[in-house]
Amino acid sequence: MSEQTETRRSSGKVLFFAALQIAVTVGIFVILANAWGLSPFIDAFMMLPWWSFPAAVILGGIGVLTQALRWRVIAEHHSIAVPFGPAVARCWQSSFLNGVLPGGLAGDALRAADDSSDADVSAGRSALGQAFAAMAAERLMGTAVVFIAAGLSLLTLAPVFSLASFGVAAVAIAVSWRWLRPLSLRDITRVVVFSAVGWAAFSTLFTLTISAVTPDIPLALAPALAAVSIAGMSIPLGFGGWGPREAAAAWAFSLAGFAPHLGVTASVSYGLLALASTLPGALILAVRVLPRLDQAKRAQSQRRARRADQREPIEPSF
Repeated sequence: MSEQTETRRSSGKVLFFAALQIAVTVGIFVILANAWGLSPFIDAFMMLPWWSFPAAVILGGIGVLTQALRWRVIAEHHSIAVPFGPAVARCWQSSFLNGVLPGGLAGDALRAADDSSDADVSAGRSALGQAFAAMAAERLMGTAVVFIAAGLSLLTLAPVFSLASFGVAAVAIAVSWRWLRPLSLRDITRVVVFSAVGWAAFSTLFTLTISAVTPDIPLALAPALAAVSIAGMSIPLGFGGWGPREAAAAWAFSLAGFAPHLGVTASVSYGLLALASTLPGALILAVRVLPRLDQAKRAQSQRRARRADQREPIEPSF
């Protein structure tokens, strides 16, 4: 099988799964709209106060900051040294791409495969593998914290789902352990703390969203509802977290004795704020990628010019 054929097949698989994730998201929204109409979605747009957007950027920035710190700790033990500034830039860029592309992992893949000169890699031929290992361990630790929080929130309301959440967290830790073994106990503790602080930032944003768009919900219950909803968006079935998060929020609100459509409203509002919090990543992406695209175009033009020169007939001399 030629390399070109294999590349085509891989691209086809990626497109298939991307289309499937979009279809899942659309399907969930159709089901939710059929159950409660369009009012939860309209309210989500109309009820967000102006202050929620700067709050989203600040809290989202804290989440990106802690992710960058977590990533740097793990990457150092995989022969990759990323300075603090570039690490934050890469994480913010990946957050934006994860929010606008299917699956929620494309930005992280770019972060791991980035060949820019802002990282010192001493892993030789295994540099790419080491980069993906560090990224995978970092994401899995974040996922573990998310599902531990959801498990604790569901402990009394839905014990079976609580155990399932703890099970997901255990699997995430077990899979990531092969890449975390080089870390000292102190560094593992730092990774856990950074993960917890990052989760707390996004949970706070969801809690503020609940208080803003569903004011009848007691504030004391908001963190638990946020924990379950954020765990829903961590399931890589929908487009950028959309879909599974809304379904999880509707379910969590109904478990707590509230109207499920309020959970949809809160979740859609949170999705808008979460997307707004990643917009600095779009600027970073433009700053980092546009010069490379220009460089690639110049290189392509030079290759075409060389090929034209090679094809040009040589006139015989007499």
